[in-house]
Amino acid sequence: MPSECETLTIRGVRYNLRRWGRKDAKPILFLHGTQDSSITFQFVVDCLREEWCVLAPDWRGHGHSSWVSQGYWLHEFVADLDVLIDILFPGGAVPIVGHSLGGNIGGVFAGLRPNRLTHLVSLDGFGPLVGSVPVDVKTILRTYFDMPKRRRQHSEYTTIAEVASRLMRANSRLTSEQALFLAEHSTTAGHDGRRRWLFDPSYKIALPTLHHMAEWASVWAEIRVPVCWISSGDTRPSAPLNTPGELERRAGMIHAVRYETIPGTGHNVHHDAPNEVAGTIEEFLSGTERRQFR
Repeated sequence: MPSECETLTIRGVRYNLRRWGRKDAKPILFLHGTQDSSITFQFVVDCLREEWCVLAPDWRGHGHSSWVSQGYWLHEFVADLDVLIDILFPGGAVPIVGHSLGGNIGGVFAGLRPNRLTHLVSLDGFGPLVGSVPVDVKTILRTYFDMPKRRRQHSEYTTIAEVASRLMRANSRLTSEQALFLAEHSTTAGHDGRRRWLFDPSYKIALPTLHHMAEWASVWAEIRVPVCWISSGDTRPSAPLNTPGELERRAGMIHAVRYETIPGTGHNVHHDAPNEVAGTIEEFLSGTERRQFR
């Protein structure tokens, strides 16, 4: 399905907003993850069976949205989302689907503005990685202070095929067609013709706002909409899934949560199993659930 983009100004930052489907169709808001962009959801959108107006922003520092020099704090993304929903759905509420960082932003937003969304679906976004809790605040602050002094540079690629090869090394489950699509839309060609990623290479030097699970729990406790957590089979060393019972413990911090796992997938579960992800989302939003909330 083709998409169209428009530009919005959100809290002084130029934002790119991507739209699939008719404007008068049922709306759904997708939020992408770290070092990604709105185009990442193309495969899921293509698998949706119902007619939706799918909206997806590129976060500040990502995709075709502006980079910022102050760094990327979690609460800045949440505040951007608050304004975005005011612009798109004044006085209304919308279902939100977020991957990784997008799922975490959606989860915090759902606790702070529970009347602005109807459902929350989080794809492998379940709070901080186990290995980073508690964080070393002193090291994070020192890194943040040094950020303007050492701006990072992107890796460069000669062709789109070279970018696609890099993506397939990172995720062997991608088909060559998927990898080429993502490579084309996730990079840009410079004046020298070489391809570079769209996201700000200094994005990783960021200051998280919530440092401890107790802080996340206090926000999640205020969520008043149905939540669906869709977990991949992520095996990264610090993934919460690798700590027995950790995801179940975190799910217990939310009043109404449905927790599902799609086996045989990596962290980019929406790339590895787009049909299963799309089906689960539509079943959840329609109330046709395969298992009860717990």
